[in-house]
Amino acid sequence: MVFLSMAASIVIFLYHYQRRRFQQQKQMSDLQQQFKEQSLKAELEIQEHTFHAISQEIHDNVAQSLILARVQIHTLHENGQAPGELLTSVQENIVKALTDLRDLSKSLNSDRIRSASIHETFLQEADRINKTGILRAEVAVEGEAREIEPQKKLILFRILQECIQNCVKHAEASEIYVLFRYLAKGIHITIRDDGKGFDTEDIFGNSSGQGLENIRTRIQLTGGSHHVKSRPQEGTEITLMIPYD
Repeated sequence: MVFLSMAASIVIFLYHYQRRRFQQQKQMSDLQQQFKEQSLKAELEIQEHTFHAISQEIHDNVAQSLILARVQIHTLHENGQAPGELLTSVQENIVKALTDLRDLSKSLNSDRIRSASIHETFLQEADRINKTGILRAEVAVEGEAREIEPQKKLILFRILQECIQNCVKHAEASEIYVLFRYLAKGIHITIRDDGKGFDTEDIFGNSSGQGLENIRTRIQLTGGSHHVKSRPQEGTEITLMIPYD
């Protein structure tokens, strides 16, 4: 009788053990699938964001430089002469257009996000933002750059883009400061703006709250954490902590 009781206990124990193990494996598999889906979604969103920026850049800068150069060349043709100052101006406009096109070509290459450090990639984004004149972005770096897993880096870059979009769409900020700190076990990123701020207790549930919810979901998939600090009329500060591996 005792033997049967012990055997039954062992069978029950093994059953529950296998069941817990199966549930843990399923949870791990689900997390890995979510991570892959978020990586793909982030990549698609980055591409959409980049194409929109490229369209705006071509319209506002490249096209204007080339149109001006065309007008100047037409003036030279009509006058039948080529003043040195005008030729120099034509050359400068063409060089500017070529430089802008080269920068756009770099931004089209998604491999740049995976191959460069996260702060180097964001510096290019900050430069583009500053050119628009909508927002002034300042970037600082502390510590020696460390490599981050490529797919994790892709998600992190999209998080940073989402933070910037929130600053423009909701915070009505004029300046944003981003600090990258490379620590021993992970990277610590601070994003601070001078916008109108908000009550952190009331923000979730509206449009800007959805942006913060996206950030929370994605940061969890990277194995990291985040903190949002804000008060009405006092700006917003978001901190991200992401492990390298």
